[in-house]
Amino acid sequence: MPGRHGTAAERQAWESAARACYREIGVPFPERVVWVSSPLVGAFAAPIAACLSTGHRNNRVLDSVYRAVDDTAGETVGHAVRAAVQAAADGAASDPVHGAAATALHAEIIAAVGSALAATTASAVRDDAHVTPAREESRGVLTGALSMIAEASDAAVRAAVDAAVGGPRQDTIRGEVRRLWRAHLTWRQSDAWPALVGRFGPDAVPPPGESPSRPTVAERSPAQSAPAGWWWWPFLDFVMLCPRPAELHVEQAGEGPWATHRPHRADGPAARWADGFRVYFWHGTHVPQAVIDDTLTADEILREPNAEIRRCAIERRGWDRFIAEARLAQVGPAVPDPGNPGQTLTLHDVPEGIYTTHVRVLLCTNGTVERDGTRRRFGLTVPAECTDPLEAAAWTYGLTSVQYATAQRRS
Repeated sequence: MPGRHGTAAERQAWESAARACYREIGVPFPERVVWVSSPLVGAFAAPIAACLSTGHRNNRVLDSVYRAVDDTAGETVGHAVRAAVQAAADGAASDPVHGAAATALHAEIIAAVGSALAATTASAVRDDAHVTPAREESRGVLTGALSMIAEASDAAVRAAVDAAVGGPRQDTIRGEVRRLWRAHLTWRQSDAWPALVGRFGPDAVPPPGESPSRPTVAERSPAQSAPAGWWWWPFLDFVMLCPRPAELHVEQAGEGPWATHRPHRADGPAARWADGFRVYFWHGTHVPQAVIDDTLTADEILREPNAEIRRCAIERRGWDRFIAEARLAQVGPAVPDPGNPGQTLTLHDVPEGIYTTHVRVLLCTNGTVERDGTRRRFGLTVPAECTDPLEAAAWTYGLTSVQYATAQRRS
């Protein structure tokens, strides 16, 4: 099992990729390499360590920042931030003349990642037979899901950092945290970095005469396919990196050659790091924890300004419960479902703004009995022009009301 900061092979892969980037820009690789337990820890620790390395060591201000981290991110994250800062800044000169050595290299690394990837690809993989199409396909199968997780994590980090240091106080440490995490989050969107790490990864082609000691990507789980060093913060005098999530949950969307993977989990976080930092997804949409925990009231769902989050919250709650709790007006009487004998259909108005267009929702019953013997009630959105449940049900099958009324049984 991978450790808190990934396996030794994964750490080596990250360091090799990072060294390639530093070589590309002609900067010596720093001696201090610090692993952090989550993107949130790194987003706080890297700027604070850089600020301390420039000689800004106002203990009163530093303690105030640490307390803000504890209050907004929790004491577990706060302790991890302190440990990472000490490891990165320990022994650095304390006079302001040393400040240049704390410079972040994000801008330089952006271009270097692509160049280093091209260089290592050309030198290490000259024969297409070394990396089979199946292996390349397996490397890319989770690219979309991992990108969604990265964007959601950045949004969560942004909110936490703003809560901790985004106030009117403009002391040096707070200003440095704001400046550097913003630069990092903008730079983080480069997709070339995971590919570069993969060139040095434990699943890379072994030297002639050696057999791989680890499973190929195709044989590894989704969580194992995410490279170590997914986030990293390069500086002149230290480097900080973060491993993959300890848990990663995805679902397949679509079938056949067009199938993709997206983050989703109905009963917990879709991605979680070792220190508890986590992000939540509902069928590929980043949502607040309250949506997955199903703790929002119907009024809170209706007041949610983000239309996608509103939709996900309703789906998580279930249309039958939401219709009752939100007291949605019923359109016309309930009618027997001719395609599902013994069940009924009801049509309800949906407040404008829940979806991008005005719709109604048809509440119906699944034609298949669940394992526990019950039948699931679910809602289908239909055009607002539908005036009765039968017309709405017929519309979902592309039929007229008369045609659907003669249906033997739907499935």
